[in-house]
Parts: sequence; C-alpha cells; structure tokens
Amino acid sequence: MKNKYTWKELIGEPQLCEGGRLISIVFCCDPRKKKCPILEEALRSLGLTEEDFIKVMEKHSIPIKEIDGTGFGDLAFCPSMEKESKDRDTFLLENNWGIIKYLKYKFEILEDLIPEDKWEYAFETRLMKQYAIEALELDTQKVYKAFAMGSINGTLVITELIKDSDLSDAELRSTIAKTEYVGVRIPRELVSQLDELVEKGVIGSRSDGIRRALMLYLSALSSGVKQGTLVKQQRSQ
Repeated sequence: MKNKYTWKELIGEPQLCEGGRLISIVFCCDPRKKKCPILEEALRSLGLTEEDFIKVMEKHSIPIKEIDGTGFGDLAFCPSMEKESKDRDTFLLENNWGIIKYLKYKFEILEDLIPEDKWEYAFETRLMKQYAIEALELDTQKVYKAFAMGSINGTLVITELIKDSDLSDAELRSTIAKTEYVGVRIPRELVSQLDELVEKGVIGSRSDGIRRALMLYLSALSSGVKQGTLVKQQRSQ
C-alpha cells in the first residue's frame, strides 16, 4: 500500500492546522515547545502518542539556526513550503537543499511515523474541514452566511463572510461542493494591497481577490498556450 504514494504527495500540502491531510503532521511544531490540540487530535486518530512523534522526529533531527522561530531549531519541525519560514529557507539555501530534497526528507519521516494500517487513512483524512455556517453579529443582530475552516471537536475559524445575506442554502451548498480550501503563501505587500481593495469595496475579501487574480492568470496562460499552438500549426502548413 505504501508504494501507492510518493514524496510528491507533499507538494502544495498545507499545514495540518490549515486544512492539510493527516500526512502534513510531518510539518507540525515541536509539541515540547508549543502545545497544539490539533496535533494531539491527529496523533490520537493515528494511534500514536506524543512520545512516538518526538522519537521519530528526533531520529531524523537536523539542527538548524533559529531566525524567526518557525523551525524550533530543528529541520524536522520546520513547516510546509506553503508557510513562510526563514529558519527553513535559510538552511535550504546555505546547504544547497532544493525543495525536492526537503520534501523527500519529510516523506522519509512520514514513512517512519505513520503505522502501516493507518497509511491510507492518513492520505485521505483532514481534521480541519470547510463548513458553511450562519454567523450572528451580536451588536447588530445581523446574520451572515459564511465559510469556516476548522474542526467540530475543536476550533472553528471563519475564513470568509458572504455579504449577500439572501444567498440561499442550496446556493451555498452548491458553492461548497464546487470549491476546495487551499493554503496560499503570498508576500505581505500583496496582502496589504488586497486589504486596501477590500476597504475600497473593489473586492469582497482577501479570498475573493486571490480567486479573481488566479482565474485571470490561468485564463491568460490558457489563451497564450492556445495562441502558441495556433502559430505552430500555421507555421507547419
């Protein structure tokens, strides 16, 4: 069963706490320095203890310099490539490690950590899921429909309010069914620009702006590919 998956599964995988599958447990923080109920729940669901987790991480330990504290002094506890980390990136740069080598290293940890009978489960299960909810603003008693990211047994975080309050439940369910939450790492200056556009009412939210920009970019790429293919066909005639 293990041969079914490779290190490539970790490409674009977000943190466990940001919607990643259970396999993203290899990107989690050091529980001895930062307690996390999501990691604790993940370990329970995999039939592991915190001691099991630490033992495997220490086996693959590679000490690194602490710059922003995101690696806890050890590459084994460094985050996903979807999350900003000066600790990780400085090590990769100074030691001539590429992203592929880093993900292969993390996959080796995964192979040692996940029990054989939980392997398939780990690649198919997310603890933090996307929900459609109604949020009541206590000051105004106004009800909003919203998207939220979280766990029913733990933290639920609203990721996007839908300002069109008369959106039907059927429309909301349809939207959820056609979308998927992914973690996106972008420069802080772009976040500031997005917030300015939200304040001006040009876009509804950060997510709305990123989604629109991505759709335009992919459309432009697709158009460019089609035009390039057409030019090649005309040249060959």
